[in-house]
Amino acid sequence: MYYFTYDPWIGKLLYLEDFYVMQEYRGFGIGSEILRNLSHTAVKTRCSSMHFLVAEWNKPSIEFYKRRGASDLSLEEGWRLFKINKEALLKMSVEE
Repeated sequence: MYYFTYDPWIGKLLYLEDFYVMQEYRGFGIGSEILRNLSHTAVKTRCSSMHFLVAEWNKPSIEFYKRRGASDLSLEEGWRLFKINKEALLKMSVEE
């Protein structure tokens, strides 16, 4: 699952929301083919890059993406992921 987004510094991005190959099908090139097709889509639609999140504990996926040229922005640029949950959103929405 993916969608397009925009970053004011780097332009249009393909954001990869979810990508999973079942264990019994790994090692057959399925993941590589999916990523190749997504890369083609990103280039064809003039995206400057593809972004996605990978859990720190998911070392096989981290290595999979690194072998294909992915950069770890949390290490290289110091970006951190934050969230504001619904309770906090509701609280802020009524503040004056």
